[in-house]
Amino acid sequence: MNRIALALLLSAGALLSPGVVRAQANDMFPSKAAAEQRAKELKCSGAFAMGKEWMPCQNFGVYEKAISKEK
Repeated sequence: MNRIALALLLSAGALLSPGVVRAQANDMFPSKAAAEQRAKELKCSGAFAMGKEWMPCQNFGVYEKAISKEK
């Protein structure tokens, strides 16, 4: 994982629950296609760049809502 992305995720931990931060770390992908596949599992669409890696859903706000529903 890109060091900047990891630092952002860890700093976000102060605002987010540990489960959300853990999900974010697991949802960083090296390709847009892999992130889009995960987006389908989360019932959102698209992918967005986070540094040199990709995360599922159209943006971070949509991603947060999607993972909050995943249990």
